[in-house]
Amino acid sequence: MHDDLTYKINGCLFKVYNTLGNIWHEEVYERALQLELQKNSLRTERQKEFEVAYFGQPVGRYRLDLVVEDCVIVELKAVPELFPLHQAQVISYLKGYGKPVGILANFGGTILEHQTFPNRLDRQNPLENRFDYDKLTLLEKAKIRELLLMANRILVTLGVGYFHQIYRRAFYYELKAAQTEFTVIKDVTAQYDNTIVGSREVHFFQLGDLLLSAVAVQALDQLVLVKFRNYIEHLRCQRGLIFNFNSITLDFRYFEL
Repeated sequence: MHDDLTYKINGCLFKVYNTLGNIWHEEVYERALQLELQKNSLRTERQKEFEVAYFGQPVGRYRLDLVVEDCVIVELKAVPELFPLHQAQVISYLKGYGKPVGILANFGGTILEHQTFPNRLDRQNPLENRFDYDKLTLLEKAKIRELLLMANRILVTLGVGYFHQIYRRAFYYELKAAQTEFTVIKDVTAQYDNTIVGSREVHFFQLGDLLLSAVAVQALDQLVLVKFRNYIEHLRCQRGLIFNFNSITLDFRYFEL
């Protein structure tokens, strides 16, 4: 249905890549592509903002790289190669913004990579539901079953590619809908010799003796996990559960101190 338009956009992608090569940041290609699209009489909006909703509840706003002719979302990367996570981002944005077509392009490789994604009307969720609670080997899984199901529902419904706060707000609505008792922790203070020496902003949910964190980071690496354990101790919790929504499958760690 939009073959002519995507053909023109792909031609502009090649023109930008052939001119600039693969040595620049994403923002450079974004600006150059906007110029090339406009030169070809294609109406283009850069960093267009849209409202993200979770089951009808607003959970935040997000900006797209480029929207062409109010029809095609163009997501740009400048990485050595594309991964399924990048593809899932485009699918998430198609669902969130309701546009019929998305194009993913990567300028960081030895050749220009570009893929086109139709917004399938029968696609209820951006991601496949690959989570199987019964196959988890975590011994304490029964204690956090409902939280695991909530997090997985958020992931497969919203998809990947958004900021931390969007997933946190979705989690807030999940906890409210389940009538779960919880507290939102927004800041912590540091004391030394019984004197407050500083504070910092944080974003946690506390459910009894459990501290819950929802993030969207490259990986739950050792530094992220050590810091989270320190927050658990600082807030005098006994347990901790952290979810990373920058993943195409449910990614979490559970701690009991």
